Amino acid sequence: MARYFYKLEVQNNIESIAVLLRNDILEKASVKRKLDYNKFAKDYAYLLNSRTDKDKNFPLVTRITIINFQGKVLGDSDSNIDTMENHLNRKEIQEAIQGQTGKDQRFSSSMEMPYLYVALPINEHSIIVRISVPLYQLNAINKAFLYYTLLGILAGLLLTLLISFKLSSHITKPIQNLINTSKEIAGGNYKKRVDANYKDEIGQLALTFNEMADKLDETLSGIMDKNVKVDTVINSMRNGIIAIDINSKIIIVNTTACDIFDVQYGPGIIGKNLIDITRNSKVNSLLRETIKNDSSLIDEIVLFSPSLGIDKIYRIYTNTIKSSDGTNQIAGAVITLNDITSVRKLEQIRTEFVSNVTHELKTPLTSIRGFVETLKNGAIEDTSVAVKFLDIIDIEAERLYTLINDILQLSEIEAMQKDEGIIEMDLRQIIDEVVLILKSSADKKNITLEVSSTPSQIQVIANRNRIKQMLINLIDNAIKYNVENGKVDIKVEKHNGNTIISIKDTGIGIPKIHHSRIFERFYRVDKGRSRNMGGTGLGLSIVKHIVNLYSGDINIISEPGKGTEFVVKLPL
Repeated sequence: MARYFYKLEVQNNIESIAVLLRNDILEKASVKRKLDYNKFAKDYAYLLNSRTDKDKNFPLVTRITIINFQGKVLGDSDSNIDTMENHLNRKEIQEAIQGQTGKDQRFSSSMEMPYLYVALPINEHSIIVRISVPLYQLNAINKAFLYYTLLGILAGLLLTLLISFKLSSHITKPIQNLINTSKEIAGGNYKKRVDANYKDEIGQLALTFNEMADKLDETLSGIMDKNVKVDTVINSMRNGIIAIDINSKIIIVNTTACDIFDVQYGPGIIGKNLIDITRNSKVNSLLRETIKNDSSLIDEIVLFSPSLGIDKIYRIYTNTIKSSDGTNQIAGAVITLNDITSVRKLEQIRTEFVSNVTHELKTPLTSIRGFVETLKNGAIEDTSVAVKFLDIIDIEAERLYTLINDILQLSEIEAMQKDEGIIEMDLRQIIDEVVLILKSSADKKNITLEVSSTPSQIQVIANRNRIKQMLINLIDNAIKYNVENGKVDIKVEKHNGNTIISIKDTGIGIPKIHHSRIFERFYRVDKGRSRNMGGTGLGLSIVKHIVNLYSGDINIISEPGKGTEFVVKLPL
């Protein structure tokens, strides 16, 4: 816009000069018949350019050129007319020849700058007066325009950067904070929140995000709390639990089930295939059948326990899992494993007990009935025979009494939660009394009974009769199953707050295969020999229950031919 007005102003000025020049030429030409156009142009230009306000950097501000209608230069204020080319083809000249005010703007190769040309025809003399001025100020305007444009662009860039920085701190920073908070929440830090101290849409977004995070935290906390409770409950159960989906992938398993199948419990176990965990085709087939038929099943399996080295019996219950979306479709199955090994063992012991009691009672009763029948058939008339039979009947009756008494004692001890009649007593004194009672039995086999205690007096708090009965049973067995001229060592000591009683013989010993069952009712290593020695098969079982009554422990150390040692530990 500045260039346009500047050009328009210069053009009006030189048009005015051109009019004045034309009038001056017409006036001078009327006085002189022949006018020197070249000199006239230089003089007139000198007068115009001698103004005091002209730019000192441009001494030739206004250029005057006089051209005839054939294009020949007749006079020029700045150049040699003899060397100047024909101007007929110049745009302003053509317009002037046609009677118009010729105008043009172009770069002058001779002056090396842009010029503005205005040409007026003087038809009376067939000449054209052309006024031209350099547009050097356009260069200045262009430079200023470029300068101010660049300055404006730079200022705009700086302003843009400043605004961008402000926008970045106002928008990008909270958004980045929102992104970082989202990453932390995604990483598990559900307590992280966004700074919501903004009044615009970002502040609303932050508030909404924080509300969402609160609800997420609350939901996840509830889920985690429920999961912890469920894990605590199922891992506290003594029964093994495994739940699978319809693809036999494990979704729930507790530590008991892992122990049953001898696998490591941990995070990686969820999602595994059932057969990879149980390695038992029966369990797998039962669960698949439960899912297929949508029915509950009950069965028993026997699994070997590597940690215990024995077979364990489990009763298994299966049931389907229904989906929670209201469609009641089968989503999987659950199996519960209940260890019934002890139940089966107790059932076996009960069966054996009934069988053994029946057998033990039947043998003396049969003997008594036989001898009574014999006496009734006439043997009672023979006094010596009758007395002998009556002695045998008395022995068998005594045997029955002892057996029944042991059974009653065993039942009484088993039913007791806590012993009664507990007093403080000297254990060494009780041992000496038992040794005195059994000395006659030991003397018959020439067996030496040796007693030692450290310290000499050991005080215990217990029922005197129970402890005495326990010692009688153990020492009596050590005598019965000892060899002729054998020895029984009885040692008592205090160790780590416990009373240790050791009874060791030099007898026939017990094979290791019988050690785990030696304390069972009516269990005999050599049934014929034990019965001949007058044993009921309940002595060691009574000992075991007395020890358990006082929260103690009893162990056996024995090898065939090397004797037997029973070690009783009582926390007394």
